[in-house]
Amino acid sequence: MPPTRNGFAWIALAVYSLLAVVVFSSSWIDPTARWIGSPKDPQLFIWYLGWVPHQLSQGQNPLFTDYLSYPPGVNLMWNTSMIFPAVVLWPVTALFGPVVAYNLLITAGIALSAWCGFLAARRFVDGDLPCFLAGLVYGFSPGLIAQALGHPHVVVALFPPIALLLGDEILVRRRLHPAFAGALAGVAAALQLLTGEELLAVTMLLAALTVALLASMHRDRVRASMAYVARAAASALVVFIVLAAYPLGFQFVGPQRVSGSVQGPDVYVSDLLAFFLPSNLIHFTGNVTENDAYVGLPFLALFGAGLALGWRIPRIRWIGLMTGIVALLSLGPHLHVDGFVTPIWLPWSLVAGLPLMGSALPARLMTIGFLGVGIVVAYAGTRGLAAARPWTIATGLLVVAGLALTGPPLPYPSVAATVPAFFKAGGDVEKIPSGSVVLVTPFSSKESSDAMYWQVVSGYRFRMPEGDAFTPGPYLGPHPSFLKSVLDQLDSGHQVAVTPDVRTRALADMKSFGVTTILAGPSPGQSTIVDFLTQLEGQPPLDDGGVKVWWTLSP
Repeated sequence: MPPTRNGFAWIALAVYSLLAVVVFSSSWIDPTARWIGSPKDPQLFIWYLGWVPHQLSQGQNPLFTDYLSYPPGVNLMWNTSMIFPAVVLWPVTALFGPVVAYNLLITAGIALSAWCGFLAARRFVDGDLPCFLAGLVYGFSPGLIAQALGHPHVVVALFPPIALLLGDEILVRRRLHPAFAGALAGVAAALQLLTGEELLAVTMLLAALTVALLASMHRDRVRASMAYVARAAASALVVFIVLAAYPLGFQFVGPQRVSGSVQGPDVYVSDLLAFFLPSNLIHFTGNVTENDAYVGLPFLALFGAGLALGWRIPRIRWIGLMTGIVALLSLGPHLHVDGFVTPIWLPWSLVAGLPLMGSALPARLMTIGFLGVGIVVAYAGTRGLAAARPWTIATGLLVVAGLALTGPPLPYPSVAATVPAFFKAGGDVEKIPSGSVVLVTPFSSKESSDAMYWQVVSGYRFRMPEGDAFTPGPYLGPHPSFLKSVLDQLDSGHQVAVTPDVRTRALADMKSFGVTTILAGPSPGQSTIVDFLTQLEGQPPLDDGGVKVWWTLSP
């Protein structure tokens, strides 16, 4: 007996979960000792996954910390702190540690995103297998797989398909009571705010464009639906304000709030060639994590065929046009071609002027765009499989080729979760008075986040005048200081002579930070840093558990 519709949905979730574990198997072989992705960015989120339970267990505010960038601290609402996922994963973090919680977050983010994409596709396409393909194209897209290198706030992409489902319910089907449908939307938006604010902002932008496009396509139905939509929108707004008022208030009027754009305006955008060619064949102004646009020729052919075949079907035409709009916006303010920035103006220039949107990365829009690609490709699949045999064979070959070309790289990168013994349970980090201020090298900012991971392993034993987090300026890291500049130079291989002026300025910074202990950990420039600090302090450090320690500092 074939599975029921609901039964197939659970089978789809199980298969997506198994596929995600297989993709990230290089980390799941030993999930306590390896994390998924790149060396640097995952450590930030491991820090957040530990910090939120640490604060809540002590009855403290998880939205602020002075354990980074001490003494002013960091407003975590201006950073990718993922409050809601950290609360959900609290039991995992408590039992197995934040590295396991991080691996689960990435793996579940991919699997659940695919599943939500599958559920959304069933509103547009008939047939469970084509909808399963749509979920696969979305959840395992090159965009989300690239973001899995270190950006779980993008990887946990459940909200776009959920917003699509709720939008279809409110704007088209209108089966639920408007207050209830709106309340669901308000709850979903509030939870997304506490998961990833950028994804919420761009999804709301696309929702506004969606409503405008849908209204233009169905002008004769606008008046009849206005009362229902207005009541649902009012309910959504009320629920969202109730749930989000405090975190948003803390973000915009709380301490250490950030103003201005925190990202470059014309760097992290989709290159025109990126839709057709894999990332290793083109130049890109951003980095590999943000190269999210590769659809590939087979899926582009299926998308074009699906849009042509379904043009007379409003729901397919609508989703296809919206996907085109998303792709256009992802190109950023100016057209990039193979890494060359042309002077050709694009619509994102207008969007970037909206509040907060200047800090959004246009390239990440394609992580949402793959939802539309998957749905239209699934529709093309249903038409192709129902056609004459040559078309069925051609459709099958294109699907297989598309999946092969856009499939995740195996083995997927993973990093050993190494940490000096000094910071582990039973190490001499326990000799540091709880809450005291420690200078740790390599200095943690946009160049390194190692010290943040070591701080997690120590159970947040100490504060630091450093940290890879946005602070007023805006700066990625603490407010620039002379000591930070010197330590960064030393770690990159440059020599800095300890002149009287250098010594005076460096010691003045340490005094202003309130540093009581110095730890020089493993880094490319550790020996140079140790030589500098030895001259600065007038005494050599002690070797202790894989780090160099100055317990007594120069007055």
